[in-house]
Amino acid sequence: MQDALVKLLIAAIDGEGQDSRSLHTVSKLHRTALSVLHQILLSPSAESLTGMQLENILTARLISLLNTPDTYVQVSLLDVLFAALKLSLLRSGSPLNNARRPSLEPGPKNTRLSLSLSDAERPNPAPQPIPPAQLVKCLIGGFSSPSSRPVLDSWVGFLAECLPLLSQVIFQILIPLVECVVEQIRKNFDILKSLYTDSATSLIASSEYTIVSLLNGLEQILATAHDKLMTEEVKNPNPKTPNEGTGFFGNMVSGVFAQETPQARNAAANNRLTVLLCFQDTVRICYNIWSWGDNENSSALDPSSLGSFGYTSMKLRARSRRILEHMFAAETLECLETLIQLWVGLGKTDTSRADSVFKLVNVLDGSRPKFTVPAIFNAIYSRTNPSALEPFRKSTLTAEITDLDIVVFLVQYALSLEDDAMDEIWTDCMAFLKDVLANPFPHRQSLPSLLHFISILGEKVDNTNFGEQKKMRKELGVCTSYPPRSFMTQV
Repeated sequence: MQDALVKLLIAAIDGEGQDSRSLHTVSKLHRTALSVLHQILLSPSAESLTGMQLENILTARLISLLNTPDTYVQVSLLDVLFAALKLSLLRSGSPLNNARRPSLEPGPKNTRLSLSLSDAERPNPAPQPIPPAQLVKCLIGGFSSPSSRPVLDSWVGFLAECLPLLSQVIFQILIPLVECVVEQIRKNFDILKSLYTDSATSLIASSEYTIVSLLNGLEQILATAHDKLMTEEVKNPNPKTPNEGTGFFGNMVSGVFAQETPQARNAAANNRLTVLLCFQDTVRICYNIWSWGDNENSSALDPSSLGSFGYTSMKLRARSRRILEHMFAAETLECLETLIQLWVGLGKTDTSRADSVFKLVNVLDGSRPKFTVPAIFNAIYSRTNPSALEPFRKSTLTAEITDLDIVVFLVQYALSLEDDAMDEIWTDCMAFLKDVLANPFPHRQSLPSLLHFISILGEKVDNTNFGEQKKMRKELGVCTSYPPRSFMTQV
């Protein structure tokens, strides 16, 4: 009887109304059928329905509803679809059968127990969960469809619930999913900007909430992908140097895993590159949102909406700033290089917006000078002398910038710092400059800018009282002396 009732309910949610009257009636029928179906799928006796593969039927139905005016039935269908996805985990031999324990929440006890077993005692790994083929297409369609805008929060919530099911294939679907969300953020942001400059009243008034919802979804996607990446890198670490920190499980993990094959190393490198490319897209769109209120010309705004503009821009700036802070905490070097690339491009077209890059870097919690300056030095070394860096400090060089661009950015960044910040960065700066002095040839193109950087340090040190002033001036004097004979020989 239950199987027959489910088949009847599935048939009831098919079909659409032809006019406004029939549309209302059909919509009411759909919601009632979905409510009953949801209760059945949540009941203890729902296990007998696993063979019907309802998740595929419901996913196809949800895709077909994206182009209809019946918007709010999507919410009920999303709830039922997630219940069907959870039910599919119980299916014998289901590709989703292993997704009951998300890979992003490894249990320390279980993990350590598995490490204590020998290879012969270790059980064969279960097959990795694979989501329904149409699920990602459904998510992309839901974020792209204009009809889903009133219920976008429900789509973001559905995405958050589905991410554990997608964790095993997150690197394969990450780029199209992030591209879709970023593109929708960009489109709605353009709509919002025109709303305050064109005095238009017919534009989408909910663009602000749409952008915030899309940013929430984007942050959850990136967090899942980066957590998955970190989990895999802990399981398959690169060879560590003596100065490198221990892994997530400490020293006990060292030497446990077998030597990584070239295929595994290439796969790990590709996964990291995939995540970092998505980080770059997110940094760019978040910077555009954050810099909107900082650089908008008030004379170009609609005078009647200045108050609303201040509130809206402040809200969006705060949300984009939080995402940037989380990203800088996770990947400081790569995010900083993306901002440097943005600064180089903006410096050729819009100087005022280029200056906002330094304002952003100086307000982010994850980009304090004691974190940012060493990251800048690592970016320089990655392009001039990568062998001097440990593997975990090297850049992937995905940002299209040169070492000279980075040094020029360093000079301007030093000018933007408060004098008291010298206390945080002095040791790192002296170590870097002494190394350049000992081996100047790789840095020959940027030596004039580095001398400018040294002069800035000297001016700021004179305005502070930390440390031994005599010793510090002596260190600066060594850095500004003539190049050594070895350098002249190399030239």
